Amino acid sequence: MLEIFSVFLGVTIAFLANHLNEVRKDNIAEQKILAELKVELALDLLDIEGNIGGHKLGIEVVDLFRRYCNGKEVDYDSLGMFYEHLYKDYLSISNTTAYETLKAKGIGIVTNEELRNNIVRLYDFEYEVLEKVEEQYQPAQFHQNYFNILTRHFKNHMEFKNGRVVFVKPYGKKPDTEIMMIFKEISYWRNLLLISYEQTVKSIDKVSIQIDEEIN
Repeated sequence: MLEIFSVFLGVTIAFLANHLNEVRKDNIAEQKILAELKVELALDLLDIEGNIGGHKLGIEVVDLFRRYCNGKEVDYDSLGMFYEHLYKDYLSISNTTAYETLKAKGIGIVTNEELRNNIVRLYDFEYEVLEKVEEQYQPAQFHQNYFNILTRHFKNHMEFKNGRVVFVKPYGKKPDTEIMMIFKEISYWRNLLLISYEQTVKSIDKVSIQIDEEIN
């Protein structure tokens, strides 16, 4: 009987030791992946902040050209300098190497349930929405939708000098409905993109703070 108990105890201890070793390995892997996620989220944030700045500039440029079309005094150099920002597109770039590693290991390796859910929501929902709206959603494709129309509309007001656009004379007429509607659409979609980006920034900040709490 004692011999059977000794065998049982030995097997149990070996099982517990193996389990504790696996838990230790998972904890080390979790810490490493979370640290890598934090680094990549910081890079994503830089890219997002650049795109936010670009869309805000695009809205300011729309206001500049509204003033020009309404006969207000504007700086012609600014018109040429910022013309391309009327229709400029941006790419939504996310770094997903650490997240792909996490998925390969198993999302459950992240022991904090709230953090785990926030990570999944950020990468599998918010990032995907941003990419689709920024790069695929037809109304928000500014270059494709507006470049030709804007070029035709302003072709008699601008010239190309030294490889850049230069506006050379006043608008000189009452702005038509089409150009004012285009300005309205550009502002609307850029503002909508800004809302999406700013929500994602909040999510990144939240996940980054939670990661800090887990690895520190």
